[in-house]
Amino acid sequence: MKIVTDSAVDLPEEMFAQYGVERMPLLINFGTESLRSGVDIQPAEFYRRLAADPDHVPTTSQPSVGEFVDLFRCVGRNDKDIVSIHISSGLSGTFNSAVQAAKQCPDLNLTLIDTKTLSAAEGFQVVAAAQAIRRGQSLECLKQRVKEVAEQTDIFFTLDTLHYLQKGGRIGRVQAMAGSLLNLKPVITVDKGPGTYITVAKGRSMSKSIALIADHIKEKMKARPAWVHVLHTNSPAMAQQLADLVKQLISTAYITTGQIVPVLGVHTGPGCVGAVCGPLDVLDE
Repeated sequence: MKIVTDSAVDLPEEMFAQYGVERMPLLINFGTESLRSGVDIQPAEFYRRLAADPDHVPTTSQPSVGEFVDLFRCVGRNDKDIVSIHISSGLSGTFNSAVQAAKQCPDLNLTLIDTKTLSAAEGFQVVAAAQAIRRGQSLECLKQRVKEVAEQTDIFFTLDTLHYLQKGGRIGRVQAMAGSLLNLKPVITVDKGPGTYITVAKGRSMSKSIALIADHIKEKMKARPAWVHVLHTNSPAMAQQLADLVKQLISTAYITTGQIVPVLGVHTGPGCVGAVCGPLDVLDE
């Protein structure tokens, strides 16, 4: 079996090569210029361009059905059993494009998984599937393992500004203005039912909201061994602050860090920090 995912996944880069995972790029559109996230533009350049012109926010677009068909057929030359794992259908049309493409590939054994999340929370499910394949487990065992990891994994993030979420249509203008006037920094997660954003807390400063994220992670993981992947958009100092707080609260946590992929950074803007927490045994060989 082979795994296909998309460029809304946040994981340490070496893991994609380690597990032989193929990624379908999502598109970032700067006016008439369309760039493949993670291929044509990397985080450092993307966040530089974003900060340079905050009044002209880029847009994103999902891969086409034809692009998915091409990728599925390319992967299928080596293995007709493909597990395709994607960003929440509640946040992107990517999963639907994959579904439509699968109908055009009847000669392939395609299994499609809607993660109902994004970023490293999507990535944890990709790793769980990859580990199941390495163990030689059946497709049904793989799907069950991915489901278990999804249930035990959560994402929390906060933003220095709501400008980019509002521009991208993720929140209303009134909500964005109210947050700005009150200097509120929401702590956002993803509702695993519809796979859409919900606010779980609000802080009066970034430091307060970062502390709230650490508290939520501790509450979610309780005494279980945890993998915590800390993420940021061009904000390494805040990411380190969060990592330090998590380590204080969960001394045994395995902590990794990374920049949020550009296609997600379109909607968060610079100054976003967060983390995904999940079971450490997802990494067990």
